[in-house]
Amino acid sequence: MNDFDTSIILFLNQYSQVSTVFDKFVVMLSSNHLLKGGVITALLWYCLFNVKDDSLRKIAFIFTIFSTVIAMSITRLLAYMLPLRLRPIHETSIDFILPYDLDTKILDGWNSMPSDHATLFFTLSMCLYFLSKKIGIFAFLYTLFFICLPRVYLGLHYPSDIFVGAIIGILVAYLSVSLPFLIFINKKISDSSFCKSSIFYTISYLFTYQIADMFDSSRELFKAAHLFFKSVGLY
Repeated sequence: MNDFDTSIILFLNQYSQVSTVFDKFVVMLSSNHLLKGGVITALLWYCLFNVKDDSLRKIAFIFTIFSTVIAMSITRLLAYMLPLRLRPIHETSIDFILPYDLDTKILDGWNSMPSDHATLFFTLSMCLYFLSKKIGIFAFLYTLFFICLPRVYLGLHYPSDIFVGAIIGILVAYLSVSLPFLIFINKKISDSSFCKSSIFYTISYLFTYQIADMFDSSRELFKAAHLFFKSVGLY
């Protein structure tokens, strides 16, 4: 662990177990999907329906889907490819004081680098910034202080995990509205008959629901499908 991570982790950790109420509040804040994805997706829908032109609204939403899927795919790929980095709560080389009410088994065995929370919500914050600078800045600050900082305090991530995740999210969102071939694909999709049907908004709702849910429901379904196919000998 580098000096940057160590200094911030130990600075925040000095307040651990000082207040039972505070620790339990931070644990709740970190685990409550409504206070994380619920807030950000609500801001997204608010911004989208402030766009008067229906075609521009569809284009903006497709850009958001593109950015989110690409950014999260990069993050998950890096998490599998990079050497396993234990989270502060699992790292024995530092004297990390566990906050009250924190489950020590949480995310055990998962790579800490990079942070998928930071990637997801900084991607969405950048997309919101393109739609509304004021709301985008609010989303950036909310993501930093109410989504990412609690995870550092609880020892679920190092600051550098958050930083790398944020860079991935912001960069992917920026490139999604800058690269000509992505703009071309987006325009083709938005002009298709599919985007003119009610199914488009149905899928849009389900996608933002999964964002708010941190894709937990989808992961559970994939795990169940994996176990089923394995049990019947399909692989």
